[in-house]
Amino acid sequence: MITATARRLAALLLAVCALAGLPAAAWAAASSTPAASHGRTTFGIQPSGAKKPDRRPNLSYSVTPGAALRDHVAVWNYGTRPLTLRLYGGDAFITTDGGFDVLAANRKSTAVGSWVRLGKGRVTVPGRSHVIVPFTLAVPRNVTPGDHAGGIVASLAATRTDAKGNKVEVDQRVGARIYLRVAGKLDARLSVDGPHTTYHGTLNPFGTGTATVTYTVRNTGNVRLGARQTVRVSDLFGGDATVRKPRDIPELLPGSALTVTASARGVLPTVRDTATVSVDPVPVRGDVPPPVHPRVTASAGFWAVPWPALGLILLVVAAVVVFFVRRRPRRRGTGAAGRRPVESERRRATAGQAAAMAIGTTAMVLAGASSARAADAGQLTVSPQHGSDTQPVTITMAEPCPSGTTNVIARVAGAGFPRAGQIVVGNAPLATYQRTPGGGASIPLIYTMRDYATTAGFHTLRGTYTFTLSCLKGAFSQSSVRDFSGSLRFSSNTAYRDGTKAKASVGVGAGAGAGASPSSGSGQAGGSASPGGSGAASGGSSPAVPNGGPAAPTGAVGGGVQRAAAPTAQHSNATLIALSTSGFVVALLALLVGALFWVRGRRARAAVTSGSSD
Repeated sequence: MITATARRLAALLLAVCALAGLPAAAWAAASSTPAASHGRTTFGIQPSGAKKPDRRPNLSYSVTPGAALRDHVAVWNYGTRPLTLRLYGGDAFITTDGGFDVLAANRKSTAVGSWVRLGKGRVTVPGRSHVIVPFTLAVPRNVTPGDHAGGIVASLAATRTDAKGNKVEVDQRVGARIYLRVAGKLDARLSVDGPHTTYHGTLNPFGTGTATVTYTVRNTGNVRLGARQTVRVSDLFGGDATVRKPRDIPELLPGSALTVTASARGVLPTVRDTATVSVDPVPVRGDVPPPVHPRVTASAGFWAVPWPALGLILLVVAAVVVFFVRRRPRRRGTGAAGRRPVESERRRATAGQAAAMAIGTTAMVLAGASSARAADAGQLTVSPQHGSDTQPVTITMAEPCPSGTTNVIARVAGAGFPRAGQIVVGNAPLATYQRTPGGGASIPLIYTMRDYATTAGFHTLRGTYTFTLSCLKGAFSQSSVRDFSGSLRFSSNTAYRDGTKAKASVGVGAGAGAGASPSSGSGQAGGSASPGGSGAASGGSSPAVPNGGPAAPTGAVGGGVQRAAAPTAQHSNATLIALSTSGFVVALLALLVGALFWVRGRRARAAVTSGSSD
């Protein structure tokens, strides 16, 4: 018995040892398999000197137009077998996920890639060794100033067989980056297209939904830049949703663009919500930082209609209407005694109709009054009447701002500028500016029309440009109490006329569209400063430019130095939308109540007629 038990235990022990040895044997077999059996070969390329590779991270040069450079790259083979690789130069671009890449060999390069001439187009590298290849880079004489990027690529093309037995062309590529900075005027700026927002609702009438915000960041300057991003989604009442912060953009080449998507949750559907995107340009890590333009901000509204809540309201109203319609008069007697309750019912129905009509009329009058108040805009005089695009402009209010307003903000709109207008006077105290005999304020603009056009990214001034100055209740107010509007008209690209009067315009008030958060400034009226410059200035408020404008000039304020705060965007039509929405709801309810009493009146008259015939 003991012998049988011992035999079983020994057999079990041997089986366990055999199973335990299987994984180790399999791992050893896999480890001994060469990398080539997996269909991939390891090789690389890096900057190099004439005799040995160096530690440069990339091929970076500062050049002048027409310059010629000579340098080297080292091509490595980390495998044991010799490799024959193809070498070529290509233009660089930014991929859809924000990565750096170089054009494939079958695509024609027109910039840095076409300026590169390699000593060898193909090179055979022995196993576990490297080969140094010289190259020249000839910069054209008509090249534009700023940054240009490309790369030198080592490529290995081969045909592989996938798991299903299909023949697949595989192109393994590695590259060394080339960065050129051509001498000249550098312009480091970004712009934002959008945002475009899609709201995703919920079936809960009292719940919140989600939103997807999509926008495009463009490098409109001539210097490669990184970017920090902030996305804000706010409802009609000023509440903010929770937005997952987009990752920073490490590098954006001049002329390239990157589309970014951000998600927001906890979005309160208030019919018309707002998405705001702010992008801060930053120098690329390791780059010599050029003067960078300030934050760029873009804002746009989107529809967030609470359909479940509206459906619930309509359901409740319909239930109330059905309840009252189904009610019958309690007494329908004959004769004079029987007619009294019916006549009393008819009088109540008629009074109800009159009350409903009065409510509806009052709601419409209130809505009209609010619209009239919103449309009440004053006149703004633009002087001088005739001038050039490089001449400073002064805007003057024909009347004083309403009582209780302490600050002003101004924009210019027209061909080339954003639809909502570009800020030319930041949110500044009204007392800063000189008063006119009529009680208004005279505000000299710090920059010229040419400066504002350059800030907005265009060069041709044409047609009529309208200035809108909005009176605000305070430094942190976002709603315009009253707007003043005036314009000038360019008869050519460099000269304007008719800069005195304009019809009142609505819709470019404080905070409409791409706007700015309060950016205080003070000082005496007058004076000027060049865009993007610095130094002492005695001008008025520094303009906050949300669309990649120049930095506000430094001014001597109370013995210290202040700089205008970075702008953000807001909407100012929240009050108007709230009044319009409330007026619509009241008018709808009045209409339903009027219909209810009309039905009851008809029933009462029918009852009276029936009683009279009896």
